[in-house]
Amino acid sequence: MQVRRSVALGPDGGWSSVALHLAPAEGGKDGFYLTLFPDARPPATVFLSPRQVQQLLDIAQDGAQPDQAVWDFVCKVPLEPLLPSRTLATRLRWLLSDSANSIRDQVRQQLERRPPPPAPVEDAEPEAPAEPVPANKPPWQIS
Repeated sequence: MQVRRSVALGPDGGWSSVALHLAPAEGGKDGFYLTLFPDARPPATVFLSPRQVQQLLDIAQDGAQPDQAVWDFVCKVPLEPLLPSRTLATRLRWLLSDSANSIRDQVRQQLERRPPPPAPVEDAEPEAPAEPVPANKPPWQIS
């Protein structure tokens, strides 16, 4: 019997492990919130873009990378760096490895729903062409 290291909390409920919770941003916004509950310290929440989560998953699934590499990536994201935590680094890797497919699906959905670039406005008046600068006068003497 395999011990559950993490749990998926439904399609939009996120993923949890002991002292960690990763959830997609609510309200149709892009990104993820990683909440950490370190021992003897207040909880910390880190916002991760879909691309950052994608990179984090790649690091977690690379067997050549130590748990500390996963933690180091997360520590570099917030303005105020997180303190080292060996236990949270291991648990974060477990969470990312156990739920990699569903997290990747959520990342893919967020990256695909990016809004298209705004269409150009057709009613705007065209700009008047710039007057050519006479070749025999310096720019400060043009009036």
